[in-house]
Amino acid sequence: MPNNNTKNLEEQLSMTRKKPRSLSVSIAYRLIFIAKKIFGKEKILRFCLNSSRLFWRFAFELAGDLYGAKFHNHAKALNEEILKKWIPEGGSVIDIGCGVGRWCYVSSKYAKSVVGIDYDEILIAKARENSAENIEFIVGDATKDVAGRKFDVSLLTHIIEHIEDPDKLLTELKNVANTLIIEVPDFEHDPLNWIRLEQNCPFFSDGDHVREYTRDILIKQLEQNGWVVLETHKHGGAVLAVAKQPAE
Repeated sequence: MPNNNTKNLEEQLSMTRKKPRSLSVSIAYRLIFIAKKIFGKEKILRFCLNSSRLFWRFAFELAGDLYGAKFHNHAKALNEEILKKWIPEGGSVIDIGCGVGRWCYVSSKYAKSVVGIDYDEILIAKARENSAENIEFIVGDATKDVAGRKFDVSLLTHIIEHIEDPDKLLTELKNVANTLIIEVPDFEHDPLNWIRLEQNCPFFSDGDHVREYTRDILIKQLEQNGWVVLETHKHGGAVLAVAKQPAE
């Protein structure tokens, strides 16, 4: 992974103008040139759009398999500094759809208590293997299975794009936490997505998604469900918002 030091990263991103010749790239350019003549630009564009999306997904999943949290911490908008900023001293956190508990472990460094909840029993079992003393993992539904407890912060990372009725969940979460840190995939991170939309090609970043998001769409959805958006961030193909309930 790239070094986070700005000077070192600048050096890593610098290169000579003359690049090594690639036979495979040269052949690919020739094949595309010929294919455009035979099939036309639009058909080849659609082929390239669909292929690049598919291979991007393969590469993303393989990178996650090989690098784990080291990759995902760079590939998403949420980071430790944001968590540290919004978790109050002695506060409580609930991570909804926590998976294997990656953000629960990070949150536990700053919160007095952390609850990770997920429907998937296998993921929760894996999360419990390396749990900390101040983390509790639960199999279930955050709106029903936390016994009416109220948390300072709720994490909702890459969840609502999978849900048919996100408005219902966002409204119910006002009874669960005072502050909501929410992250969704960013449709705008790839400029080719607009062309995929124009060409009626698949543009979703996961086959289980029922919608994709832009920053404006996320803000609108939060506001129409009674949340006040305090800040947003875009990074690594994701958009994140921090929202609070309005002061009474």
